[in-house]
Amino acid sequence: MKSIWFLLRTKTLFDYAFGVKTFSIILVLFLASLSISVRSQNFNRPVPHGVLYPYEFQQYDTANHGYYLTAPYNYYLNATNAGFIRPKATILDKDGYVVWFSLNPNFSYWNFQYHQDTNLFSAYYQQTPININNHIVFLDSTMQIQSTLPAYNNLVINPHEFQLLRNGNAVYFATKDSIMDLSAYTFGGEQGSATTHVTAFVIQEFNRSHQLVFQWNSLDHIFPTEAYIQYGYDAAGFDYAHGNSLSEDVDGNLLASFRHLNAVYKINLSTGAILWQLGGKSNQFTFTNDGGFSGQHDIKGHADGSISILDNANTTGHVSRAVIYTLDTVAHAATKTWEYIPNPSFYTSGMGNHQITPETNHLIAYGFSRRPDPSVEFVDNNGALISRILFQDSVISYRSFINKLPFKFPQPIITCSGGTNSVTLYAPSGFQTYLWSTGSLSNQITVTDTGTYQVWVNYGIGMLGSKPFFIHNINTACSSIYVDELPMKSPEGDYCIYDLLGRKIIEPVINHIYIYRYANGYANLQYFDGKK
Repeated sequence: MKSIWFLLRTKTLFDYAFGVKTFSIILVLFLASLSISVRSQNFNRPVPHGVLYPYEFQQYDTANHGYYLTAPYNYYLNATNAGFIRPKATILDKDGYVVWFSLNPNFSYWNFQYHQDTNLFSAYYQQTPININNHIVFLDSTMQIQSTLPAYNNLVINPHEFQLLRNGNAVYFATKDSIMDLSAYTFGGEQGSATTHVTAFVIQEFNRSHQLVFQWNSLDHIFPTEAYIQYGYDAAGFDYAHGNSLSEDVDGNLLASFRHLNAVYKINLSTGAILWQLGGKSNQFTFTNDGGFSGQHDIKGHADGSISILDNANTTGHVSRAVIYTLDTVAHAATKTWEYIPNPSFYTSGMGNHQITPETNHLIAYGFSRRPDPSVEFVDNNGALISRILFQDSVISYRSFINKLPFKFPQPIITCSGGTNSVTLYAPSGFQTYLWSTGSLSNQITVTDTGTYQVWVNYGIGMLGSKPFFIHNINTACSSIYVDELPMKSPEGDYCIYDLLGRKIIEPVINHIYIYRYANGYANLQYFDGKK
């Protein structure tokens, strides 16, 4: 019942995300789902207890597609609730094991991304309460904060979007409240107020010196009557546009998605003029083979003239999907050329993204989805599943991504010694902080159960995860360990030798123990007797 009272206390959060009129519907659905929430859930990857939420990773293809970036949080809890875990930027390896996560007790991290051109990570971070001391933070490859970027002109950074342009400039959404006389209009039968507090979405562009070079206010170009009433009207706070996505199109101009307008706009980045509108009440395109989209997220333009989005389908059928359209901007025609609908299909009412990788695979993050529906699906261009992530019930991530990184994390390697019906696992020495998946804070643990174990050690502003240690049989656990990947290409049967800290050894010392790592991905501990 505590969650129900918290839900009532935080009604404004739902107003912000979904609109006033839908709050009661969401509350009913939440209450109806309580019995579902308590059902057993499968979690198959280790996490530090109480620090990260558990999750399930389903793998259908073991090829190295990259690292998964996400930032899970429980939508129904905040710092005043038992069981609250502050949102953390989190990286999973190709097999779904936690490689790194942020660990700052004062900040929550959202919208965690990697920018290939700069080899930097970015995240929106904030203190509690919301919108206090919020910035965009940049992390380098050692996961240290390189710089931060605040909002300017007394605006508030909005967590929905941050992008780096090809010229190195940065763009993101900020918000600004304005009082407008909307008494001449009705919204779903409700008379507008003469003192309506309207939330404008403002695009700000900064150069590499963090100087503001462009600013665009939605109220200068889009009137509030373009909003769809399904998302709600509230004179005390009318989030009429709800911008959620910005991206640079191939010609250098901006594509902007506004959820509450069910529309995508192309904006001239020099003049601010709207070049065209796709979807919404003033739609300029004909959907030739499709019914269009609504409540959409994550607009992206591509070199072939197509655009991709996550269609949440709030007002167009309630079947969410990833979709690609080819646009003819002369004939003003939009033709669907690709879509993916999960099987079984479901509806995710908010958040999410649709990422297309260079290999033309598709990562679809469903945002506000809940079990038994997946949180993330990674599919190939034919729609075949590569992997899925299912967070703990009520845990979501606004966006998730997959990226190949030009560097490798220096993950610690767990070693072990066997005893009678028990095994002692050791983390490398020299770190200030240790977090084991068992909850231990020591640099070594003794276990008596089979399973998968990990340890995380301090690294940058967070914690770096070890390679997972698999114990299938207590009595033979220390005879072999699984190593995720070989750091060099070599024929089947070849091996490299490493010390117990994972450092490659060129000239091994006789009668020392080393890790022999083989090309097939396995490794074992062996004495070097000078003959091997």
